[in-house]
Amino acid sequence: MKMMRMLLIWGITLILLTGCWNRVEINDLAIVTAIGLDLVEDDQLRLTLQVAVPSKLAMGTTGGSSGKSTIVISETGASVSEAYRNIQGKLSRRIFFSQSRVLLIGEDLAKKGVFHIVDFHTRYAEPRINSFIMFTKGKASKIINSMPKFESVSAEETRELAKMSVGFKIYVRDFLNMLLTDGIEPFASQLTLKPLEVNTKNKSGETQAVNGIAVFKGDKLVGWMDEVEARGLLWLRNEIKTGVITVNIPEEKGGGNISMEIVRGETNIVPILKRGELKLDVDVITELSVIENDSKLNLLETKVIEEIQTYAEEKISKRIGMIVEKAQKEYESDIFGFGQSVYKKYPKEWNTHYKENWENEFAQTKVAIHSKAFVRRIGLIK
Repeated sequence: MKMMRMLLIWGITLILLTGCWNRVEINDLAIVTAIGLDLVEDDQLRLTLQVAVPSKLAMGTTGGSSGKSTIVISETGASVSEAYRNIQGKLSRRIFFSQSRVLLIGEDLAKKGVFHIVDFHTRYAEPRINSFIMFTKGKASKIINSMPKFESVSAEETRELAKMSVGFKIYVRDFLNMLLTDGIEPFASQLTLKPLEVNTKNKSGETQAVNGIAVFKGDKLVGWMDEVEARGLLWLRNEIKTGVITVNIPEEKGGGNISMEIVRGETNIVPILKRGELKLDVDVITELSVIENDSKLNLLETKVIEEIQTYAEEKISKRIGMIVEKAQKEYESDIFGFGQSVYKKYPKEWNTHYKENWENEFAQTKVAIHSKAFVRRIGLIK
């Protein structure tokens, strides 16, 4: 018994003293913070990597100060993996994808199809499937090369934008799920460069901005929606959390504007199937708080509050209706997941009819929007 105890202690000691046989020192790694992909000549892919410079990051260097905190490397290839190998061939350090925060894809490549890109990102062991996936109307390489204004790494700026509910938080895993799920089409945020100052041609003052969404049909980009339309999508997906609604007061009531902050939003999508005809009821409830009033209306009057609520309801309905019509008539792409709602309520009918014909059914389905708004707070000033 004593011998067994000694052998056990000796074995544990050996395990604790053993180092990691496959350990890689940080000085041997090229740590990737962002990945950009574009379509170039001869149907080649250009892979652009933003790589951190550890010594500059340690000093807290930002884009506005001397010395870059990142370098950008790119190469081309017939596939992502080939371009990756070509980059690795000219680097003395091993490319390390596990810290990448953003996967950015250019418009030309997105129109051709992105399934093989998402496939590489999920199949290869290192890239993170919880990286944000985003698209741009121009070249991804241009944005990857942009200098950060507020963070030490421009990819960190992109990640913070995506986290702030300015757009949609769509990760690679979310995009893949939408690709593989019946009854919903993929979408993701659009990233662009905008001037920090309005009405200026100062290109050095550009910064990254989330500027709407990219709309897909299958794995191919079919179009874009702007920020206003993207807000409608947030409502339809029951993801509206913050925002401001401004209603215009008619001139006969004194004119002016009243701005209200969204306190809470809730959306329910109810499919109704009667006598073989499908329609969708969209019930939207929004709670609001007045944050600015330059009208002549007295907000202490109940009748005035009811009128403002009606104006808000009309504006919300119009915004949601606008994006529904565009998705149905122009893109024929169910980015709302209406099909999923039909499947959950009518699984038998979905599997026997709607699943195979949903592209046509979606474009023709009537959508009725019922909006209710409630002003909960009006502030202290009469």
